[in-house]
Amino acid sequence: MYSIFLVDDEELGLEMMRDYIRWEEMGIYIMGTASNGREALEKIEATQPDIVLTDVQMPIMNGIDLARKIHESYDSIQVMFLTGHDEFQYVKSAINVGAVGYMLKPLDLNEIESVISKVKQRCDEVAMKNRSMEAAKANILKELSYEKNEDRAIDLACSFSRLCRQSETTRYAMALFSIDPKEAEEEQQSLEECTARLVSFLDHFFKAKNLKAIFVDYKEGETGVFMEAAQQPGHYAWEDLAEAIRSALDFTVTAAVGGQETELSNIHCLYEQTRTILNERFYEGTGTIIHAETLSNQFYTEHMPPFEQKEWFEAINRLDFEWAAQKLHGYIEGLATLRVKKKIICDWSIDLVNELLEQLHKPVPKRAELYHSIYNALTLHEIEDLILGTAEDAVSMLGERFMDKNAKLIHKVRTLIDQNYNQPITINSLSDQVYLSPNYLRSIFKDKTGMTIHDYLTRIRLDKARELLADGSLKIHDIAQNVGYESTSYFISLFLKTQGVTPNEYRKSI
Repeated sequence: MYSIFLVDDEELGLEMMRDYIRWEEMGIYIMGTASNGREALEKIEATQPDIVLTDVQMPIMNGIDLARKIHESYDSIQVMFLTGHDEFQYVKSAINVGAVGYMLKPLDLNEIESVISKVKQRCDEVAMKNRSMEAAKANILKELSYEKNEDRAIDLACSFSRLCRQSETTRYAMALFSIDPKEAEEEQQSLEECTARLVSFLDHFFKAKNLKAIFVDYKEGETGVFMEAAQQPGHYAWEDLAEAIRSALDFTVTAAVGGQETELSNIHCLYEQTRTILNERFYEGTGTIIHAETLSNQFYTEHMPPFEQKEWFEAINRLDFEWAAQKLHGYIEGLATLRVKKKIICDWSIDLVNELLEQLHKPVPKRAELYHSIYNALTLHEIEDLILGTAEDAVSMLGERFMDKNAKLIHKVRTLIDQNYNQPITINSLSDQVYLSPNYLRSIFKDKTGMTIHDYLTRIRLDKARELLADGSLKIHDIAQNVGYESTSYFISLFLKTQGVTPNEYRKSI
């Protein structure tokens, strides 16, 4: 739909135009109204409608003067006049100031529909022309972003100024917006789709603040925003924009705001500056507005602070992932504060994960994929996540091996008990044979079997005792000795306690 602004000094006539003409059926919505040219001009500057329908004869500022001022400032706004038969001499003046049509009072609905149809066609043509013009401007600015040849840059700047009908000395400022490709992928959206949505949102934001911006598409997911230096938003306006983006879009956008302004022929300086600022995303993280002053007092180092690598790997090997994660996070935060250069951090990260991968025996392709991800990470915390992902794999795999190893150890202990139940068996003698501490052996045996070693030994001995009690020729004393109990009275007491009857009573019940 196109928007229309109505101007008439006759209150009744204005109400009639506003309320009784079926604008929506013609694909038009009313942007606003005014009762004289001066009031209309102020409101039009704020709202910038597509069409203005104005009376000719009005106090303070007439329709002809209003149309002239609109034509001087806005190429795209189409002006139509309301005129009476006795004012028809104004029609020539209307045509001279760029009016696209006129309607005679009193208004006729059929005439209105006919004129509006022609005006809408003109609006379509203007919109197409403007899109073509904006594309041409964007292409020139993109070329200027890379052009360092002074003569070629001056020629491009002259072409741009002619398109914009402005002075060649007009100075420009720039911001560079970048979409996080990882987040876009997680939301199953292409970078092209996300970029289109971002540009649409930015266009709406700047127009709402009555700011003119030109959008330039750079490499995938990156959009440059150029504006005249005198119009660039202040610090808080950029922060408002960042908050609005976070609320409105379901993917993460980081922006670099340049602190410079320059003439068109030096646009490449702006682009290089904003690219440098955007690289600070590596330390600052995504989803923020990064300003030029962030770089002003930064010092970068190639020196990596010491990392408690031995303790960190010990935590991994004892399956303490939480401690390892906390230790790594603190270290990564320190690297961001120190501004250690990205390549140094990536090399260190590769060495760290390489040792983890050695423990996991990961195939070479998996390593190559991980190395590539580290070197192409947008942020330090993305590298942290990659290291932690590998550490989590290590803890999981080591845990599985640990559990398998313990299962084998418990099987060995049970076999020793099964085969030597009639011999004196102690926790110390068993732990010596499997090379574990007594306490640790107790712990893993209970964890794997659900019973203590003593309970398991007692169960095996008494199971064997019940078998021997079936032989009437064996004395209770001999059976106790055969199953490993030197004290017959202790054997009888233990049998009664666990079986509910004495050995003799059990024998009689068989």
